[in-house]
Amino acid sequence: MFAIIARIFVIGAGVFLPMACASVPVTSLPKLAALDPTTMDASQVEVAVRAPDDYDLPEDAATLVLSVWQEEGNKTREELFHLVPVPDAPTRFLNKRAKAGFMIHRLHIHPKDAPRMDDFRAHMLSLKEAPGQKSLSVSVTTRPCLKPGANPFKDPRVAIYLRPAQDEEYFTLVKERKVSIEMPDGDA
Repeated sequence: MFAIIARIFVIGAGVFLPMACASVPVTSLPKLAALDPTTMDASQVEVAVRAPDDYDLPEDAATLVLSVWQEEGNKTREELFHLVPVPDAPTRFLNKRAKAGFMIHRLHIHPKDAPRMDDFRAHMLSLKEAPGQKSLSVSVTTRPCLKPGANPFKDPRVAIYLRPAQDEEYFTLVKERKVSIEMPDGDA
């Protein structure tokens, strides 16, 4: 039961960019559906963000949030992990998605957070046999910063890619989307 509910939430994983709605390509849905949160090692997950050269992803500008909810007692446990750059060269998949005027940022959970990730995973697995419904929510948040001298009035176009494990290739999680830099109150 847990795996079914968790898969539904992984498929509907919230990928949040500031003030933007994201769209998952239809071709990525089977890959998302194949993810099994009870066997997946989230410390191996990588995220890649393609953003215009005018924007940078400084330290702590990208986070991965995992939240598991248990119907019994209406309990929620949430963990936030700051993503850090991956020092390796881009993969063949990412090289094919490179575009002039854009940069691809590869990110993963900081190795120092591995024990906290293992603890969260153990908690999630302990709920597998517990009664009632459970759900898993996964979200990635990025907060790109405008580089000095860049045009502050041009909304960036961003794409997000996901790599579930080191021995797998990336796939498109969010097609390139225009991200409004204007906040609801009119500030940028």
